[in-house]
Amino acid sequence: MIQRGLLLFFMVAFLLVWPSQAQDNTANVTIHVVQRGETLYRIAQQYGLTVSDLAALNGLLDPSNIKVGQRLLVPIAGNPIPAQPLTHIVQAGETLRSIAQLYNQTIEELAARNNITDINTLYIGQVLALSNAQSPAPSPTQPQPTPIAQVAQAPAPASSANSILYVVQRGDTLFRIATRYGVTVNTLTQANSISDPTLIYAGQQIIIPAGEAPQIALDLPATISQLDVSPTLLVEGKSARIQFTSTVPMNVGGTFLDKTLNVASEESNTRHTIFVGIPVFTSAGIYPVTLVLTDANGAQTSLTLNLQIVAGGYGRESLTIGADQADLLNPNVEAAEQAVLQSVMGRFSPTRYFDGPMGLPAAASITSPFGRNRSYNGGPFDRFHSGTDFAGAPGTPVLAAASGVVVMVDRLNIRGNATIIDHGWGIYTGYWHQTEQYVSVGDIVSTGQVIGTIGSTGRVTGPHLHWELWVNGLPVDPMQWVQQPFP
Repeated sequence: MIQRGLLLFFMVAFLLVWPSQAQDNTANVTIHVVQRGETLYRIAQQYGLTVSDLAALNGLLDPSNIKVGQRLLVPIAGNPIPAQPLTHIVQAGETLRSIAQLYNQTIEELAARNNITDINTLYIGQVLALSNAQSPAPSPTQPQPTPIAQVAQAPAPASSANSILYVVQRGDTLFRIATRYGVTVNTLTQANSISDPTLIYAGQQIIIPAGEAPQIALDLPATISQLDVSPTLLVEGKSARIQFTSTVPMNVGGTFLDKTLNVASEESNTRHTIFVGIPVFTSAGIYPVTLVLTDANGAQTSLTLNLQIVAGGYGRESLTIGADQADLLNPNVEAAEQAVLQSVMGRFSPTRYFDGPMGLPAAASITSPFGRNRSYNGGPFDRFHSGTDFAGAPGTPVLAAASGVVVMVDRLNIRGNATIIDHGWGIYTGYWHQTEQYVSVGDIVSTGQVIGTIGSTGRVTGPHLHWELWVNGLPVDPMQWVQQPFP
């Protein structure tokens, strides 16, 4: 009786809040209460539906995130899915003006529908609700907007035989990918032999059969022809890449998070790549990237991109070290050693040696991931783990994660026997606590080359390899570079 009462209550509530254009269909839906162990995919199969149908009906932006007890609207067999509001995900180079024109709506209407008071606060990855009915074009008596630079198809990583090869980005879901390319989730699961559509990972390559790249409304300065930011959602402690093409040779500078950016320019200074690291403890929010392009005549073009940063959620861990290492917890000792690393790993080399994702630095299991707040010997959690630890017996080979030039082979107080490799474009990897070191400064190493062995030198609780990766002078999560091909 109680369950029946709850069902009637939610059906009445649904009738009261569902938009008027869908009210004719309310008699054709029922309610499913999520049980333990269920996924949206299994629920969809139970009712003979697709994941995309259920996600759209219930306004789920992330179909992998459903909770026990959550109530889902489910159409009764044979009845149509109620119409859903259209959305648009903001891409790099788009503005509210260009998006409004693409969908034949006004800026004012689009801003009001999404509670946007300042159109300059639009950020990459933002989901905009659109009007289901197209708005009329401005009348001839109204001021006409400046022409959009171009309306183009979003570039795809690769394609063949009308199929697109898409590389999954952090924050992606199969539903979002399917929606973006105009296919169903079922189409993607079948084409890629995916048994559970909630289990995809950053860096995974997905075939999109007969997919059409979504339209984007670029509104770029005339001097910039192409722009890409990857991933679109930034996470504290991780990396991102900004790439763009200029129509003429340009010198590029910029800032992000109050830090000067290093820019790698190729193809006669028309192809530009910027890698950025997001410091751990950066507060979640929207942050601007400011770029300034200067041509041979001194004329400048400015561009500002708003990027969203979210928390990493790295957790905590407590460690205990022996009394013989207690002096290595001295903040002055730590600061001095950090300055040494900064002087080496904060440099920028114009030659790129790495190509594709990083390899693992040891054939061993991970014992401590990047980013955790650390407490030593019962003290406060006032330090964070700036790399990834790999377990291994003394003598286990340490491998170069990518090609590069060795720029440090030394013994440090805290990090013990340390090797640093410069991979170019501001990307460095560091290998700490080694027993033996097999390379010298100036050596050019290749991916997978043995450069030393795992040990327990420096401040340690036991034998292991501590592996760090720095981007533009900041330590970031190195495992992101294993999973995601940045170049």
